[in-house]
Amino acid sequence: MDLNANVFDVWTFRRTAGGIRFLLLYTSEEKAARHFNGGRFWQIPCGVVEDGEGITDAVHRLLARYGLTASSIWAGEHAYLIYNRRFEEMEAIGVYAAEVADAPVRLDPSEHALHEWLSLEECLARVHYRGLKDGLRSVAEYVT
Repeated sequence: MDLNANVFDVWTFRRTAGGIRFLLLYTSEEKAARHFNGGRFWQIPCGVVEDGEGITDAVHRLLARYGLTASSIWAGEHAYLIYNRRFEEMEAIGVYAAEVADAPVRLDPSEHALHEWLSLEECLARVHYRGLKDGLRSVAEYVT
């Protein structure tokens, strides 16, 4: 079995008068049918570092797909392992945080149906995977 260590999550956030808000994305029906047996859930921007690419370049490339630009990027000092049945591989997922300005989020409708900017507590209530929850807790220590 292969181990892919080039996978990463980005807890994207912005600072508001009401506190820090993190970006959550809700899977589209099309993506859910294609990859998750119809299951829809909240997730965050995630990607793969390409050959010869640094992590900060990969984060900038990923966020640009959503029309966002990171002003700062942090390593979340957290990583977790999952088995990805779609690719039949173990993935070691590094967790990062990226601060962005208040800007419209551009979604690919084949991937995500909607997005929300939510508080730490709201995010913890909506995401279900332990790796996401633990990554968010780690990131929150840096940005609050």
